[in-house]
Amino acid sequence: MDAYSHAVALHRAGQAAEATAAARQALAEAPDDPLAHNLLGVCLTSGQPATEGIGILRAAAARWPDHEHLVTNLCIALLNAGEQEAAWRWLRHLAVLNPASAIAIDRLGLLCNTWRGDREAATRLADRAARLSPHDENIRINQSLAWAPRDLDRTIMALDAAAALNPQNTYAYVQRAGAMMRRGQWQAALHPLRRALKLDPANDDGIKHALRCQRYHAASQSAAARGPGAGDGILLRGPFSTASGYAHMGRRYIQTLRKQAVPLQVVGIFGHETWKDEPLEAPVGAKAAINIMVPLAVEPIPGLTTILYSMFEGPRISPTWAKQSLNADMVIVPTESSRLAWASQGYPEDRIRVCPLGVDAEPAAADAPPLVLVDGGGRSVASYRHRFLNVSDAIPRKNLDGVLRVWLRATNRGDDAVLILKPGKGGTDAARRHLATIVRQTQEHVGRSFADAAPIVLVDQPLSEAEMTGLFRASNYYWSLSHGEGWDLPLSKAGAMGIGLIAPAHSSYLDYLNGRFARMIPSTTGPAHLPYSNEPWEPFFGLDWWNPDEEAAAAIIADIIAGRDHALPDASAHLLSNFTWDQAANKLRSILADASLLRQGGTP
Repeated sequence: MDAYSHAVALHRAGQAAEATAAARQALAEAPDDPLAHNLLGVCLTSGQPATEGIGILRAAAARWPDHEHLVTNLCIALLNAGEQEAAWRWLRHLAVLNPASAIAIDRLGLLCNTWRGDREAATRLADRAARLSPHDENIRINQSLAWAPRDLDRTIMALDAAAALNPQNTYAYVQRAGAMMRRGQWQAALHPLRRALKLDPANDDGIKHALRCQRYHAASQSAAARGPGAGDGILLRGPFSTASGYAHMGRRYIQTLRKQAVPLQVVGIFGHETWKDEPLEAPVGAKAAINIMVPLAVEPIPGLTTILYSMFEGPRISPTWAKQSLNADMVIVPTESSRLAWASQGYPEDRIRVCPLGVDAEPAAADAPPLVLVDGGGRSVASYRHRFLNVSDAIPRKNLDGVLRVWLRATNRGDDAVLILKPGKGGTDAARRHLATIVRQTQEHVGRSFADAAPIVLVDQPLSEAEMTGLFRASNYYWSLSHGEGWDLPLSKAGAMGIGLIAPAHSSYLDYLNGRFARMIPSTTGPAHLPYSNEPWEPFFGLDWWNPDEEAAAAIIADIIAGRDHALPDASAHLLSNFTWDQAANKLRSILADASLLRQGGTP
């Protein structure tokens, strides 16, 4: 048996190390054979890390760009490695090479949906892939994902086709149940759930769906028993146990409404939720279900008014969000910018209410000392006169690339200044890769090294709430260069603590800040693209966001460091007197009372 055939046999037998060694020998014996390059690349991308294998496949595909099998394996390897942009280019090449390639069409549809955000193209490609390969279960699953944000009927049809192809796979049944719950049909969802849990009693998503169905049933019965008129309490639904902004918002409302003695039923989207003092699970005669989340996750409950409490970070919401929002009887948003975002896409303005959130006065008052930080040279951060803080998830909307460009242009190595950068929750590989990439790209774009700028201290580990307060106390300026915010929780917390604020003049910032309380950065609108790319950012496909003026931001930073701007305004009194969680809860109760959905016990 020759080396190539031997390597193929070993690879199929799952003997990875032996197969790789034999594939190397096969390539040495036939360096001009594209199949030998292909085999070694496949062997090396089957394990981790896959860098060497991708390099071999990439080089071979450049040498033999018309070799369909080779290009197919490169596309799959790039997708598995998370290199979406490169995979997109090669998949388009593969689709031209073979227009009947179900793999190319299916994966292009998947990338349109999950990476580019082009839902219309995703559905076209997914349907085409299903026609090319109607008996491929995975293609049917991807077809259901493509349709899920736009048409739940088509989603269910694709899931039914996947279930027919593989009746033992619980995924299709659980997802079908989820689609039906999003249509408010929790009773119909029980049938696929029972089937899934019979196949796999420990299926986590199936168990969570079933728990929610039980709670929806109890809430519907409680609402009916209450009879006509306003409800006695509120049902809140949201991701309360996560570290997201929606979860934080939900927890603050729970704490405040409990303090105000408002009866609550809480339904977490991830299953059972645990709360101090009382379970908050029993029905409370609610006539309104408030969904604190994005529109795509709303699940109407029969017999209760469906309210979406959400926000958006751009000038207008997407058509998909607009369509899904119509399932809500009322939309509540925290700011005027979000109200306009919904109204601009045709959601009825008479069904939109504005209810500002609160700032975190309680954590800001916690007895937490400043976090002890040192820069790369071992110097204490506390010894710097000017300490700028930015807390942002490592996603394109937060514009960390813009923050880095401004810092690189506005500061010098000898400046008595430091930038403390906290990438959101921290500690994730995706966040590290994103940050490392934009650091490299920013230096190339600006033509200057970060070694020549004032230091940056990266706080990459997750922090407790007390440690986060300590992180804020380690700074004296909070700086955002975001492309848009529904409500900037870290910045509002910093302002409540008396830290000087530098913020873009757009989106939610204009609802609680102006030149009296912060240094405001002029902004314009433009297409939402990935950093240093013309590719769209998936949640904002076809939409605009705001672009803060980086020259103006650099001038503000430089003036502060040079002493030309001696003291930033203090926004704490303004924020703490006008944006408390008690005020937010009172406003929410008033909105519900005005809609005859909540019995108002006295004047808030």
